[in-house]
Amino acid sequence: MIIASNHPNAFMDPIAFSYMVYPPRVRYMARGDAFKPGLVSKLLESIGIIPIFRMQDAGAEGVRKNNESYKLVYKLLKRNKKVMIFAEGICIQEKRLRPIKKGVPRLIFTAQQEITDKEIMIVPVCLNYSQPDKLGSTLFINVGEPFSVKNRMSEYLENPNQAMLSMMNELYQKMLPLIVHIENPNNDEIFEKTCKVLEESLIEKKQLHSNNLKHAFIVQKEIADCINYTSKYHSDKFNLFTEKINHLFNVIDKYDIDIPTLKNYQVNNFVLFIKVLVFSIVYIVYSSVYSFVKAFLFIPYQIAHYLAKKSAKSVEFYASFFLAYSTFIGLFYLMILFFILKNYFNPFLILAFFAFNLSFIPLLHYHPIFRRKYITLLKILKNKTFALNLSKNIQQTLSDYEHLLHLSKGN
Repeated sequence: MIIASNHPNAFMDPIAFSYMVYPPRVRYMARGDAFKPGLVSKLLESIGIIPIFRMQDAGAEGVRKNNESYKLVYKLLKRNKKVMIFAEGICIQEKRLRPIKKGVPRLIFTAQQEITDKEIMIVPVCLNYSQPDKLGSTLFINVGEPFSVKNRMSEYLENPNQAMLSMMNELYQKMLPLIVHIENPNNDEIFEKTCKVLEESLIEKKQLHSNNLKHAFIVQKEIADCINYTSKYHSDKFNLFTEKINHLFNVIDKYDIDIPTLKNYQVNNFVLFIKVLVFSIVYIVYSSVYSFVKAFLFIPYQIAHYLAKKSAKSVEFYASFFLAYSTFIGLFYLMILFFILKNYFNPFLILAFFAFNLSFIPLLHYHPIFRRKYITLLKILKNKTFALNLSKNIQQTLSDYEHLLHLSKGN
C-alpha cells in the first residue's frame, strides 16, 4: 500500500497518523536534507523514515540517492508493508491542496512494475488541522477510497509521461474532496472568520454535532466551496457578505463572545441567574486547578517553547520541535523534582502528585473555552438587549450566507 497525503505540519503529520492507525506500522518518505550524517540519519532510518531528495535541494546527486530510496520502498512493498508519501512535496500550513509532484506517480508506477505478482493499492489521505501550530487544536484525518494502477501499466509502458500526468491529475481529484480547499489565499481570512461566526449555527441547522470532527469538516468544506465560487463569479455579493462578516467578527472578538452560549441562553431571568451562579462556582474551582497545573508545568513549557521557536525554520516545524523538546525536558524536569522532593515526602505521594498534575493537562487547552462561555453568560446577564441584537445579527448573516450558498449550488 502507498498512502498519498498532504503535508501541513512537518513531523507532526507522520506522528499523528502513526498514532491513529497503530498497531499497523507505516513507513514514511521525508525530505533527504533532514538526514544529517551520523546519529540523526541512523535514528530516522531506525524509526522507518525513508529519505527522498528534491532536485532543487540535491541536484543530480539527489536523483541518484532517490534510486536507492525507491529500491528500499520496493523491498518494503514486497513484504506487504505500508509506505506514506507526502504528495505535494512541500510542507506549508494552509487550507488548500498543492499540485501533486511528478515523483509520486513515478514511484507508484515503477513500484508496480517492479512487483508484478502483487497489486499495489494507492490510498489518498488528507490531514485537516484546525490550527496546526497551536496546542490543543483538532485534527481530522480524512481517508479516501483505495485504488489500483495495475490495470494501467500497459498505458505507462507505452507512454510514461502521459500516464504519470494522468495519474497526477487523478490523484489530485481524489484528494481534493478530502481537504478544506480555499483556492485564493486572499480568502483565507474571510474563511476563518466565517467559520467562527457561522459554523455552530450551520452545524445546528443541519442537525449535525459540533463535537464530531467529520460533521465540522462537512460544514467547513461547504463554506470553503461557497467562498471559492462566489468570490469568483459573484464578487459584488461576496464583497458585501465579507463586510458584514468582518463587522460581526470584530464585535464577537472584541467582547470574547461564545456563540453557542449566546444562541442557547434562556430569557427567563431566574434560570439565567442560577446558570451564572453555577458557572461562577465551577469557574472558580476550574481556574484554581488550572492555575496550579500551569504553574507546575511553567518551567518545562517555557523552555520547550523557547527552544522550539529558536529551532524551527518556519511555523510548520514549531509543533514538531515543541513535541520533542517538551517530552524530554518534561521528563528531565520531573526526575529532578522527584529526587529533590523524595528527601522530604513519601515517593508514592510525589508520584501521585505528578500523576494528578499530568492528568489535568487538558485543562490548559479547554480553560479558555470555558472562560469564554462564562464571560458570555455574564454579558447576557448584564445586557440582554446587546445579546438579543447580536443574536439577530448572526441570524441575518446566516441568511446572507445561505443566499450565497444558493448561488454557488444553483450554478
